[in-house]
Amino acid sequence: MKRFFKQFIPFIIIGIVIVALAFGILLLSYLLLFGVMMGLILFFINWVRNKFFPPKKPIIVKKKSGRIIDSDDWKKL
Repeated sequence: MKRFFKQFIPFIIIGIVIVALAFGILLLSYLLLFGVMMGLILFFINWVRNKFFPPKKPIIVKKKSGRIIDSDDWKKL
């Protein structure tokens, strides 16, 4: 009986590894599927928002030319 169990245990371990590998592949495929679905939903929402409500163009502020003196030495005491 011990000999039977010694020969049978590797098959059980190999079976557990195969089941765990299959479960991992299924889990990964479902995560990938849900990720793609969420990405498409977010892409569609962003596309609709940009299509019907375009972002406002920022106002360009002209910079004044010249030097900036950043010092307190020019104050009268």
